[in-house]
Amino acid sequence: MPTENGAGMSQPLHTSHARTYTGTKRRIFHLLEQMGTSGDHIWPYASQPFMRTAGPLTPGRTEAWHLGIHARLDEVVPEERIVWRFLNEGVDGTHGFYLHTEGKQTTVEHRVDVELAEPDGRLLWRRVEDQQSRAIEGLFEKLGRALKR
Repeated sequence: MPTENGAGMSQPLHTSHARTYTGTKRRIFHLLEQMGTSGDHIWPYASQPFMRTAGPLTPGRTEAWHLGIHARLDEVVPEERIVWRFLNEGVDGTHGFYLHTEGKQTTVEHRVDVELAEPDGRLLWRRVEDQQSRAIEGLFEKLGRALKR
């Protein structure tokens, strides 16, 4: 039962950032799956690294850390999507990259779909929201540069 201060309540949060590139799904997916490895060419902040467990992306096993967020890989569909499940207290849901192609154009979308519990989830999101948005935009910029190489 929710209390007067909001404890026990939750609110949905859905965000989306997208960018369209001239590039194959295969190349874009490869760059995304290399994040957090020695082959990472697109994470924008060396001072705030994206880190993940070693080895291939394995749902249920691969974990990642960035900007105060801890997640476990939920789903990988090659050339379609990479989806992570939040492990942070008060955050129930996923964030991930989704690829869609039309002609020679591939759109990469990053979506966050979660329920934020009061107060932990809401406070965590408030703390990381701006950094997360800047990181995704920076990642999209670096992805565009990598695709031109």
